[in-house]
Amino acid sequence: MLGFISDSEASVGMTAPQTLSRRGIVCTLGTIAGTSVALSTGVAATTAEASQYVAVVDRIVDGEFVVLLLEDDGELVDQHIEPASEMDVEEGDLLQVVLKDDAVLTYQHISSRPGESADTKHRC
Repeated sequence: MLGFISDSEASVGMTAPQTLSRRGIVCTLGTIAGTSVALSTGVAATTAEASQYVAVVDRIVDGEFVVLLLEDDGELVDQHIEPASEMDVEEGDLLQVVLKDDAVLTYQHISSRPGESADTKHRC
């Protein structure tokens, strides 16, 4: 015959539920929130890493590739090659470029390097 399970039969082998103290709840929530912030900050830092340079168009190779000489604070730091189809430039152009993941995100033609006036641009 079928019957109902009594409370004493149901609790065999089961432990009583534990209650967390107020401090335990706060610590648990703090740990979860801290982990979430750390993870999202790490992801944001990784995805937001872009570098800004002054660039000189050194040459255009076979009409297919643009070779940029990258400067940081007036010092040559690297060169970058970009497909010519992606840029409307000529040899000798001075640009402000933003690179991310080894590709030009954006660029802008500039008339002089930052901190250089038009008067000092052509001085030897």
